[in-house]
Amino acid sequence: MPSTPLRRGVVVVLVAVALVIGTIWGIPALTGGGPSLAPSSGALPSVVALATPSLGIRPSPGSTANPPASLSPTRRLAGTGSIAIVGADGSLSLVDATGRPSALSPATDASLGFPAWSPDGSRIAVVRSSNANEILVVDAQRAATGQAVDPLVIFRNSTVDPFYLSWTPDDRVSFLADDPEGQSLRVAPADGSAPLDGTGPGATIRSGHPFYFDWIERDRVLVHVGTGTDAFLGEVALDGTPASPALKAPGDFRSAVVSHDRSFVGYVRASADPSADVVVAARDGSSEHTMPVFGTAAVAFDPVGDTIASIGPTRPADARFTIPLGPLRLLDPASGKARTLVDGSVVSFWWSPDGTTIAALRVQPVATTASLTSSTAASSAVPSPTPGATEIRLLFVDAASGEIRSQSVVQPGQLFIDQFMTYFDQYALSHRLWAPDSSSLLLPVVDRGGATRVEVAFPNGDPPVMIDGVIGFWGP
Repeated sequence: MPSTPLRRGVVVVLVAVALVIGTIWGIPALTGGGPSLAPSSGALPSVVALATPSLGIRPSPGSTANPPASLSPTRRLAGTGSIAIVGADGSLSLVDATGRPSALSPATDASLGFPAWSPDGSRIAVVRSSNANEILVVDAQRAATGQAVDPLVIFRNSTVDPFYLSWTPDDRVSFLADDPEGQSLRVAPADGSAPLDGTGPGATIRSGHPFYFDWIERDRVLVHVGTGTDAFLGEVALDGTPASPALKAPGDFRSAVVSHDRSFVGYVRASADPSADVVVAARDGSSEHTMPVFGTAAVAFDPVGDTIASIGPTRPADARFTIPLGPLRLLDPASGKARTLVDGSVVSFWWSPDGTTIAALRVQPVATTASLTSSTAASSAVPSPTPGATEIRLLFVDAASGEIRSQSVVQPGQLFIDQFMTYFDQYALSHRLWAPDSSSLLLPVVDRGGATRVEVAFPNGDPPVMIDGVIGFWGP
């Protein structure tokens, strides 16, 4: 994960986000001395206000064409599934596909991390930080029936600070944590059967900083640890030892990824010249195809295929940013053909579960009437940069044709920006913004009253629905 995945280096990243808005479109960036970061806080202190009127960003009206709708029990949010919602008051709740809420834990002074669903959708794991740092597992299946549930503590330690959770293929909870020695990837049984302080045998897989990972099998994980010449990229066993030859020369990127059928890997490889390569290849290194990139990049596989999507600079002049930023491009592992799906300054993207649609956030100058009515990626390319106000657009793009299905101006919530958006590629492996039937996407936005709420946005352009809470994730 990031400069201490999702934790350390967040000040640098936030300043970089401000520069994305400021220097690309000629708007003064808000910078200053970095504030101290409150450990395990639910929302880190803001270094920059990425999406505020002071930067020329329009407040989110929801959909450009339609105002947000109120949550109605008669309108389904998805065919199946539930949403885990973190409230502004520190509560955790479920909202089912009809909009019916169920409490999982009450409001508390302790801060909650981002809830992570188990692969079968029966449980939710979440970090709770107060006097001690804990990982809780909640029986979501039982709670959805209206029964009372008591969270199960599976980890508790005052000196080891978990901050990112991801379920393993064999139903354990893996997590990244800050500890006295630095940072580590650890695992804990979901039934709480291991020593709660994390001292049991096999509890720590590997240490390093920064640390990103993607599970391949129950006993093998693809990791990207460290930076520069000291970086390691490859498959490791549960004891942290290499399980196959390391991939050479990892470049400037975050999470390496494995395709859904576990046949291909995607990553970025450094080279001697200013450019690097986005790589998709079979796990044994064969059938390799590449496309050039000139700075920090992010990659993600089609969840039902082997096509890899990536954002990152396509020109040397744009390599100054320390977050992935650039056109959204696709690379076909069979033919090696690369194509641009969305032009301009894309800062994050998410594949729909069925692989047909990609949701993308793009920073651009305030749109003209002509660009608002555009229907294709080609005709909606970002205009030539000129000083003036910018906006953030949520685009739903057909992955096959490049047609923009719908688009809206949004103002993402600050917690989402600070801790999720800039590391979206790692979170995409563990936390789902898309509904399981690919019918909608969750996006925390600032509403007209200045409060952060979770918007349920629909690719077909239907009016969005608003749910109370600061962030939410769909179950499988």
